[in-house]
Amino acid sequence: MFCWLDSTNIFSMKKHNCLILTVFIAMAVTAVAQTQMPNNNFEQWTSTDNGNAIPKYWHSFAHGDCQLKGIYSWGCGPMLKNHSNRVSGHSGYGCEIYATSIAGNLVNGVITTGQMQFATPDNKSAENYNYTDKDNKMGHNAAMKFTGRPDSVYFWCKFDMKKPSNVAIAKFHLHTNTSYKDVAVHTAATAQKGKIANAFCDIKDPNDKKWHRYKFKFTYYDEQNKVVSSSSRTPTYILASFSTNKITKGGSNGDKLIIDDIVMVYNKRLSYLKINGEDIPGFNPDITVYDFYCSDYEDVVVSAEAQSPHASVTIYNPSSANGMEAKIVVVHDDGEKEYTVRFHDNTELQAKK
Repeated sequence: MFCWLDSTNIFSMKKHNCLILTVFIAMAVTAVAQTQMPNNNFEQWTSTDNGNAIPKYWHSFAHGDCQLKGIYSWGCGPMLKNHSNRVSGHSGYGCEIYATSIAGNLVNGVITTGQMQFATPDNKSAENYNYTDKDNKMGHNAAMKFTGRPDSVYFWCKFDMKKPSNVAIAKFHLHTNTSYKDVAVHTAATAQKGKIANAFCDIKDPNDKKWHRYKFKFTYYDEQNKVVSSSSRTPTYILASFSTNKITKGGSNGDKLIIDDIVMVYNKRLSYLKINGEDIPGFNPDITVYDFYCSDYEDVVVSAEAQSPHASVTIYNPSSANGMEAKIVVVHDDGEKEYTVRFHDNTELQAKK
């Protein structure tokens, strides 16, 4: 458990008496933080008994739970073959998924961190879905642990679609310790116990056969399923899925989508940095060191705010042999970013002129 301060902090600085007004307190935790998806660059692969290779920690049709009965059970054989390949990626290897036709029915290429379930031959049925198999009932370890609260997700894709109008999809669900479902028919506000955040990513084919980087923001929810700017709840798992088409049985036979380098982004940039209520000259959230000249250190106030609602800011002022420095530290789930303001007497500025 972490105790987070509000992301706005004020530091008052006396010339001979430094006073820290805010303190960031973090309680020690025993669990190891998992803020990026394992094998997010698809460099690790495993073979399967049925079909093609599959990236480690991911799952496809060969690991599917086929519950079809009677004559429909005949479809389990051809269905339980991965529709994925290891191919040349954006960097190193990537994961290619492809659509195919089984008994005259189009089956989208799918890869997921969860368990696939086929309960009915109707591909559009809500009984067919991917889910986090937290209890490992199918024995495939189809539950990816994850404890971060990212602001965005970035990934690279390359298309080979039979129709340029086809739209693929990527879905990322952050959830608590539940067997969370990614149902076939959904909206961004689909009510389901345990939901913390999601990112639904429609991926359009630019029809140029090139790699493109896609960026999508996470939307966070409270326990009543209402959208909130931030969440104090820590996820337990991430359920991620990619499909060659956002519509079940959509697209065309032979559609291909290559995925690579999935990165969870934790924004540790400042939205502002002020001295005595005024923006520090030349402020840029990507610049981390500033020099500030003033005639008197008395009652100087430094204030700052993080861009991310999930980041905290603490401001402190260690002594320095060459004067006074204010340190502004932005802490997010995956680490920290430090800004420095170096204070100088105006006489130093005059001496330089």
